[in-house]
Amino acid sequence: MDNLIRILRSFSKEEEDTVFTDNFVDILKAEVMNNTQKMYERGLTFRDNTVIFPPPWESIYASLKEIGFFKRFIPVRFGGNRTSEETIYFIMELLGYTCPSLGIIFVAHSRAIDLILAGKDEEQKKKFISRLRDGDFGAIAMTEERAGSDTIAIEFSAAREGDYYIFNGEKTFVSNAGLARIYTILVNTRGKKGGRSLSVFVVEDELEGFRLEVLPEKDGLNILPTGKLIYENCLVPKDNLVGNEGRGLLLALDAIDKGRILLAGVSCGLGCRILDEVFKYSRKRIQFDHPLTSSQDISFKISDMHTHINAARGLCFHALKQVNNPYYRSASSQAKLFATQMVTSVAQLGLMIMGGRGYFKNNIISMLSADARGMEYLEGTSSMQKMIISRELFKSYS
Repeated sequence: MDNLIRILRSFSKEEEDTVFTDNFVDILKAEVMNNTQKMYERGLTFRDNTVIFPPPWESIYASLKEIGFFKRFIPVRFGGNRTSEETIYFIMELLGYTCPSLGIIFVAHSRAIDLILAGKDEEQKKKFISRLRDGDFGAIAMTEERAGSDTIAIEFSAAREGDYYIFNGEKTFVSNAGLARIYTILVNTRGKKGGRSLSVFVVEDELEGFRLEVLPEKDGLNILPTGKLIYENCLVPKDNLVGNEGRGLLLALDAIDKGRILLAGVSCGLGCRILDEVFKYSRKRIQFDHPLTSSQDISFKISDMHTHINAARGLCFHALKQVNNPYYRSASSQAKLFATQMVTSVAQLGLMIMGGRGYFKNNIISMLSADARGMEYLEGTSSMQKMIISRELFKSYS
């Protein structure tokens, strides 16, 4: 992990970036890394619309809360200490290195914050952002059974009735389901298909008519809560509308663009962890009276892994430079596409170097490889990223 910290520090604009000095790294090393495998093996349980984590989780959560970690994602004017997009990216690489599931938990949390901040109602922002600043988790819910990449096909209905909207519908593949106390949800408020029918609401988890359905167990990312949100005649106050009715898709797409860069950061951190584990193994493993690192074939594979990780990180920092510029959407999709494909290929090379040992279920490389495979499906599939990149590219030519 020390190598990763040195690399990230070389990118930092701030002389003393507190990401590396405020005990955050100590918590990652002492509590997160030491307990991740244990938590993965035990997995999650759900009870009464709430996720139950394995025992080490409470200690990790309390430690992060104690150092004010949740304030990292909140602007100063709302009582936080968010400094720059680069700093948030550093956090995601470090989380990806120590526990990819935790990284994605905070990607989803960060996206919910950005979506609420995109609204116009200052009282609404103060109400919900203060809770997210103080330790409540957030989530964003967009996907439906018939509306994944095809966002404008969303059928989840929100019909206005007086001072309320009546919610009916389901959202699936929701990261942080059962962990989040605050959901940002993209719904159809006009009863017909199309982007101009979609609106965003911020919804608390305790409303009558809401329930959570658990999805089947995943191959990896075992402590990332993933579920289905079901609303049946659920009354949501009209004041919970974020921005204007019918403008929800534009708000959601902007939040997703940021989320893609952060997920790419988690992937880069995970790639670094796989590289470190493989290198440690290769240096100790003796074959034909020499360590594996003395083999040109193995050393070339490790060189490829290292190069691909740095190439992905370069695309991530390029995308961070494009925030609020016309090329931002394309750059964020390129970073996400390349970084998630990179970590899958790095994991495959790692398994090849580890041989039979890497295939055992509870081996660290096997566990990390299962996490790596899931990255391409989050924040839009690789095919979806290619569609966005080509669309933005063709726009620039015309």
